Amino acid sequence: MRFHFKFQKLLEIEKCKEEKLIKDLKLIQKQLHDEEKMLVFLKSVLTVQQSEMGKELCKQAEAKVFVLFESYFSKLNRDIAVQISKVEDTSKKVVHARENLLHVFKKRKVLEKLRERYEKEYKEHVLKMENKHFDEIAISKFYYKSKK
Repeated sequence: MRFHFKFQKLLEIEKCKEEKLIKDLKLIQKQLHDEEKMLVFLKSVLTVQQSEMGKELCKQAEAKVFVLFESYFSKLNRDIAVQISKVEDTSKKVVHARENLLHVFKKRKVLEKLRERYEKEYKEHVLKMENKHFDEIAISKFYYKSKK
C-alpha cells in the first residue's frame, strides 16, 4: 500500500497553468520593454529634429522648410501619443498577467500543502498500523511462550 494523493491531477494541472502563465508573462514583459524602447527612440528623434530645426532657424531658410519641420513634428507627437497608449496598455496586460500568475501560484501552494498534510497523515497511519502489527506479534509470542 503506497500513498496516493487524490488531487494529484489537479496539482499537475495547476503546475502546467503556472508554467504557461510564466511564459506568457515573460512575453508580455518583453513586449513592454520593446514598446518602451520605441517610445524612447521616438522622443529622441523628436529632440534631435528640434535641434536640427533650431540650426535651420539660424540659417534663415525658406518658409517651406519650417512648414515641413512643423508637419513632421506634429506627426512625431501623434506617434509618441500612440506609443504612450501602447505602453500603458501593455503595462496593464503585465499587471493582469501577474495577478493571474499569483492566483495560480497560491492555488498550487495550497494543493502542495494539502498534499504534504495528507502524506504526513498517511505516514502516521502506516506507522500506527506497523506498530499495531508488531504489538500483535509480540503479544502472540508472549502468549505462546507462557502456554509452554
